[in-house]
Amino acid sequence: MALHLLHRTPTLDIYYDSWNDWLFADWQGELTLAAVQAACLKLADYLLRRPYARVLNSNTQVLTVEWEVASWLARVFLPSLSLAGVTRLAWVCSPSLRGRHMVHTILRELPLLRLSIFDELDEAVDWLQHDRTEYASGCGLPRRLATHQVQLELATQALARSLRLASPALRVA
Repeated sequence: MALHLLHRTPTLDIYYDSWNDWLFADWQGELTLAAVQAACLKLADYLLRRPYARVLNSNTQVLTVEWEVASWLARVFLPSLSLAGVTRLAWVCSPSLRGRHMVHTILRELPLLRLSIFDELDEAVDWLQHDRTEYASGCGLPRRLATHQVQLELATQALARSLRLASPALRVA
């Protein structure tokens, strides 16, 4: 992997892997609902800027996860990934039982997204590397429908508004 740090929050580092052409979301620490929502808003911003067909998501450094996180991810954030152009999501589980349970809960609720769970980062990388989707144009960036782009922008704006209303002290930049 050739990682380039795009953004860092206390709970999420977002990287672009230029070798594999995917986003790498590396979560760490204690995942509260508010922290996950703020971090996902930053992740959504990068998915708005450029379509990525594959995302590598690692929870190997996660210490704890609030119960509400799985439900919120499954209902609000993750369904938009396919709209953003994400076709495959490799999720490396946290070693904690609660973290593993969260991923299985999400997996049951997202039938349209090809999401696979892994215990090791190397296994997840291998799975994603075996799906080098060719873009419709044959080169360059994958295409996103204009209607999908508008829907994503509106969903991201709504998420930002709801986060500011829920926690006025939370400054989402």
